[in-house]
Amino acid sequence: MAQDRLTDNENRFYTNKIPNKTTELKLTGRKDGTDSELLNSKIAALSKAGGGIIQIKKGTYYLIDIILQSNIHIKIDKDVMIEPYFDKNAKKAASNIFEVGKEFLVENVAITNTDEDNENQSTWFSVNFPKGDYRMKIITGCNVRNFKFSGFKITDSYTPFSCIALNLPDSKDRNEVAFGGIVKNILLTNSHVGYGVIQIQAGKSILCKNLEGIGGVTMRVETGSGETGKENVLTVDDIVGRNIKVKNGDAAFNVSPHRVDQGRVDVEGITAINSSFAVQIAAGFKDRKETGVDNIGTFDSRSYIGDITVTGGKGAQVKSKDFIYFDCKERTEMETKCQNPDFESTPGRSIGVVRTNATLASGCKEGSDGGCYEVVIGKITKTNPDFLMPENFTYKNMAVNGCDKTPAKRSDDCLENPKKESSKKQWEPKEGKGKKGKKKGNN
Repeated sequence: MAQDRLTDNENRFYTNKIPNKTTELKLTGRKDGTDSELLNSKIAALSKAGGGIIQIKKGTYYLIDIILQSNIHIKIDKDVMIEPYFDKNAKKAASNIFEVGKEFLVENVAITNTDEDNENQSTWFSVNFPKGDYRMKIITGCNVRNFKFSGFKITDSYTPFSCIALNLPDSKDRNEVAFGGIVKNILLTNSHVGYGVIQIQAGKSILCKNLEGIGGVTMRVETGSGETGKENVLTVDDIVGRNIKVKNGDAAFNVSPHRVDQGRVDVEGITAINSSFAVQIAAGFKDRKETGVDNIGTFDSRSYIGDITVTGGKGAQVKSKDFIYFDCKERTEMETKCQNPDFESTPGRSIGVVRTNATLASGCKEGSDGGCYEVVIGKITKTNPDFLMPENFTYKNMAVNGCDKTPAKRSDDCLENPKKESSKKQWEPKEGKGKKGKKKGNN
């Protein structure tokens, strides 16, 4: 019997209903909030008039809290660089460059490069997140219908938060989640190990396509933490991923339900190069938030993850929780080695292909170890044998036992983790401080 699969036809997810009338908006490039005001004003006026296309031409622009409204397409030239604007006088730090549907319903919108379906990275616009202690997303999407985000390259500096987040709106209404959208043609470099191109906490009928991360977890479908975990109401379903790639990171794809029983995912064309894993499948569990619903989450057993191609090697971002798979000698080496600039991972070598604790084969026991569920795993191709674990699946019971548990001290010449400053200064980008670290290229 043929596998029941979710289809990936783009027309199923997004239809261009935006009026084909273009207005060029000339921004100033000033670091004073002016350009955010100009863009927000143009969006509001054009949306009220029925909608259209706003064209942004060559330049470097500093933007924050851009509120997208219905029937607006923002097209951005390939020679545009966008950086977040940090208002030193703001009482509360902002965390979004673009906000879509957080406070009200938004329909028929797009943020793309000018040549919007061109997969050539030279046609994409650029985003830069400078060094500093802050948390920032390029786009937060909530109560939005029929949308498209595509065609940009992000240079991060290991900051927390995924670049795109789909989550509940301010109303917390589970019926007002992102529905019908495409996220494609995006490259992220210098990603924090725990984040990546996109995280989906709440969204239905979403196509993620041609996403690549250097570092981190490129596509993360992790739900049930925070507000989404307060009710056992499905917020994620019909999530399709195609051509999802990671290099020198943690994994290309991660799925984790926490406390909520969720729907189907269908992801294929997964590539991992010199990363800890290609895929991570987490059992449901009750996180530490006391306000969470009394439930252990799962994903639909019809979910599919396949066409996985992995190349093992050095340069992976390895989390400390995965040190358990190394023998005692190599584990000590990992514990004493300088961490990566995210201060939550250590440069190491590829561990395996699929890490899971959700299946019966992994030892999951319903009710004690967490929410157990099975997903269909398709073809796995290893291009070389350079992995810590020879098996395709890595389970917690494969951990190496008997090692000295005395905390190891890291080298004195490692970069120090910068301490949190006042909330006002915390959001001001600055150069990292600390002693010069070792080169990590061949660790």
